[in-house]
Amino acid sequence: MAHKCKSLVIHCMDFRLVESIRDWMKSEGMLCDADVVSLAGAGKELLTDGAGREILLKQIELSAKLHHATQVILLHHSDCGAYKASYTFNSFDEEKARHSEDMTKEAEIIREKFPEMEVIKVLAIMKDGEGKEVEFEKM
Repeated sequence: MAHKCKSLVIHCMDFRLVESIRDWMKSEGMLCDADVVSLAGAGKELLTDGAGREILLKQIELSAKLHHATQVILLHHSDCGAYKASYTFNSFDEEKARHSEDMTKEAEIIREKFPEMEVIKVLAIMKDGEGKEVEFEKM
């Protein structure tokens, strides 16, 4: 029997967002229809050569091959420690712009290797420091 899912969701490992991401996936009809990869910074590792990029590309390949996934969802979030380690933001708008720019580059990398894959970019905006109040915005 073939196991099929529509999507591969790549999101940050941040524990504060586990429940919110699960609720969002459920509301989007993805909870039992998606492979999930959790890595610090979500798709950020795609932007640098190295093991992180190879791991993410391999997961996309396996999701497509084994589960016939047809789309990748890049799910970044505000107040991300992996981003704070690399960038200094003077405002939320500056942080949001960086995530948008990075997700656009990540999508290009994915489409170059997997041209048949649809890539959807989503930013989880944390309204509090604990992840209890999160707004999901498609970019």
